[in-house]
Amino acid sequence: MHQKNVIVRGRALAALMALAAGAGSVGAEELPLYLTLSQSLTRDSNLLRDNNDRRSDTISVTTVAGGLSKAYGRQNYRVSASASRSTYRENQQFDNDGYAVSGELASEVGANFKVTLSGSASQFLPNFEDQANRLVRNTERGRQAAIDVRYGLYGRWSVNAGASYSKVDFQVNTDENKTSDSVFAGIRYLPSDLAYIGLTLYRTDTDVPNRRLVGVATRGETIERNSLSVDTVWQVTGFSRLSARLAATSEKHPQDRRRDFNGLTGSASWNFTPAGKVSYALNWVRDTSNEGLGLINASSAYATNKRLTNNLSATATWQATSKVKLNAGYSFAEYREDQDIFGSSLVGGTDQTGRYSALSLGVSYQPIRAVGLGCDMQRYDRTQSAFSRAYDGNSVACRASFTID
Repeated sequence: MHQKNVIVRGRALAALMALAAGAGSVGAEELPLYLTLSQSLTRDSNLLRDNNDRRSDTISVTTVAGGLSKAYGRQNYRVSASASRSTYRENQQFDNDGYAVSGELASEVGANFKVTLSGSASQFLPNFEDQANRLVRNTERGRQAAIDVRYGLYGRWSVNAGASYSKVDFQVNTDENKTSDSVFAGIRYLPSDLAYIGLTLYRTDTDVPNRRLVGVATRGETIERNSLSVDTVWQVTGFSRLSARLAATSEKHPQDRRRDFNGLTGSASWNFTPAGKVSYALNWVRDTSNEGLGLINASSAYATNKRLTNNLSATATWQATSKVKLNAGYSFAEYREDQDIFGSSLVGGTDQTGRYSALSLGVSYQPIRAVGLGCDMQRYDRTQSAFSRAYDGNSVACRASFTID
């Protein structure tokens, strides 16, 4: 499947993440069967992520979610579904319904084969900072399917191959509708029971048939991406776990060669739990973002040119008591934007490096197994750059959930 790290966006799906945090130790991953009802309220001081059009608003999200995780012999089934309703007190034009459905079937075949089939569908409102027109409800719908076949389940060596398909449609900005097809093949070696090293070759073709490019007469764009990656997961100690991926990536844009990319991409994460009550996590991601929504100029043409993002985040969690958990987090992103298309007609500015930072603090309380409560505060800031306006603001979110399992 596509090797890029997937970042789930949208307030409806973000509510599901808050739901999981509010549920505490009864996270969906640990429950064979569960049903959860949650309610969240968020007050945001800069809803549209635009300092020139500051709008404070209160967002209410009601979510119902359920799931099943069950093993039958050599087969494992996972199914989850959620539906949400998001309402805005001051900006009712953004009221929306969201959903997310996913399923996975993993089955061992014979002595050494394992086949994994997965699929998902979702609908949500993307983050406003990702929208060229932030005044409309540009609902995003996604579909995805994948297959992974692995040979060598119990030895030191294994090989696998697979393919995936994804489709994204937008309600308003249909110029950015796209489909992607990916294939991959890899080999993995386990030097010990605590680590593995893998080598994987990826190929992804993305088609954006309605996109209008600057300086290109015909509509449509195809993006060809190839990556050769080395990845590892290492249980360093009983308290520390490290995972990493480093890839040589080539991304070609035949309709506009100025946006081609050749370089290193990758990711790394480190989780450290030195004691039973405190845990730490560090995450780093380096990747291009040339396939996503870009800035639209005055002539409604796509303008993003060679965007490369480096993102670093750190979190700390303290289980103060059996019922109370405190958390703190900091994230920093640097966007490198090599533009040579517009000159002075950019919507953002001439600075070709943009920076984003966010600091958050939160507390969760689980009075009984079935009930989760919590609140979080965040301060965020984005500098102006070639393809983005500057913005900053604060948000406060509180949630409550009830789970039956």
